[in-house]
Amino acid sequence: MYKKNLLLLLFFTTSLLVAEEVVTTKKDEPDAHYGLKIGAIVTPTFGYRVRDKASGLSDTTQSDKTGFSLPWTMFHITKEWENTGIKVEFWGEALKSNAISADTTADGGTKSNPYTFAIRRANIQKVLEFGTVSHRFTFGMQELPHMHSVWGGYYDWRYMEKSPLESMGFSADPVDLGFSYLLKWKSLSAHLAVVNGEGYKSLQNANGSGYDMIARVSWEQPWTDTLKTGIHFLARSGNAFGYAGNDCFEGKSKCLPSDNNVNTQLRGDIRLSQSQTYAIESNLLWREYVNLGLGGIFKKKYGGSYSDVMNPTQFPKQISETTGRGAYAWLGLGTKLIRWVIRGEIGNGGPSPGVQTTESNVQEPWARLADINTLKIPVYSDKSYYVSRQIYWEYFLSDSTRFGLGYMETRSYDSKGAPNKTYIDNLSTERTATEYQSQFSTPTAPLISEYGRLERNIFLKANVIF
Repeated sequence: MYKKNLLLLLFFTTSLLVAEEVVTTKKDEPDAHYGLKIGAIVTPTFGYRVRDKASGLSDTTQSDKTGFSLPWTMFHITKEWENTGIKVEFWGEALKSNAISADTTADGGTKSNPYTFAIRRANIQKVLEFGTVSHRFTFGMQELPHMHSVWGGYYDWRYMEKSPLESMGFSADPVDLGFSYLLKWKSLSAHLAVVNGEGYKSLQNANGSGYDMIARVSWEQPWTDTLKTGIHFLARSGNAFGYAGNDCFEGKSKCLPSDNNVNTQLRGDIRLSQSQTYAIESNLLWREYVNLGLGGIFKKKYGGSYSDVMNPTQFPKQISETTGRGAYAWLGLGTKLIRWVIRGEIGNGGPSPGVQTTESNVQEPWARLADINTLKIPVYSDKSYYVSRQIYWEYFLSDSTRFGLGYMETRSYDSKGAPNKTYIDNLSTERTATEYQSQFSTPTAPLISEYGRLERNIFLKANVIF
């Protein structure tokens, strides 16, 4: 009898232990209602660089554009207290080590280049609502105003390629440390941020001791439940205020790099560290059928004078002001199952994409000449630019999972506006333009041939968001 009662007791006790459910969330409520909201973005990728068969040139440099990689992969935790309007964000991002260090083999160093876990967001937010007006204050590491196109639901292919304002270099990074204020009233919103300016991968004073100011003003109007348009005006002032008086002393910051001459001590105008950037973007969304975006960007890098304080009688030298501009567009057409996307960019600079401040604001008057070895030749402003074309095809497995196949090509042009070339000799060794031109006056072996430079990439991606 005693053994029978003991067996019954063990049976019921075990049943209770197995049947008990540990509740951490409520089935009918979001995670944040009960505790933490945890999610992730995962984007495994395979990239293939189309080789230049004409020249036989193969680019073997380390890059995420070829082989298997893991870009746009993040883990995030969010906690919100609805009764107080306080919200905390903590996001981590998978990055290759060379993104935050120059000591890896990708940059000619000796250290390995593994994936690392870096902080992308770490901030505290406070929201105040008064009727139709909403105020949000954010303090810490945060997305900058020009990323509204990505997180606002307009540019929906960040997993395929960076958004246009990112690739054109509106700011050093899409994320930075600072303070921001966001105002929303009906269809209007205004976002103002004061940040370090170096980006979330660098510390303050890496480029200068001042702070950047970034602003966005948007008008977003939903005309029906399925049709929405928006227009956004953005501006950025680099090193706007808070800078130190010795910011442009030689070697103190990137304002005035060292000339490696121990007999000189250069000092420049603070304007050499300042810049202005302006952008405009318009959008149209119609259900899942149409996603249209058009935009442009203008950048100005201020010029100024610098002198050698060790030689006070020397006349100051001038660095000219430079400007850059670009334009972009995308169009997505599809259904809930598949979608086709075309995207194009054109901008100053090259061969690397990004509106680089290379074009002088001094246009070329034909009467202006420069002395080069007593030979007077016309002086031109820099006409280098690049053109990028992209096309994506997407298949939606579910609302949170999709697969994408993409093709991208970039052609660049030199300072005279002519296509950039690759020079290869008979031994399949890459040579320079000077060596190519000199062979016509002084024939040498092996012979060198020129080929047009065109970067082409094919990539396959999977994207899961939860």
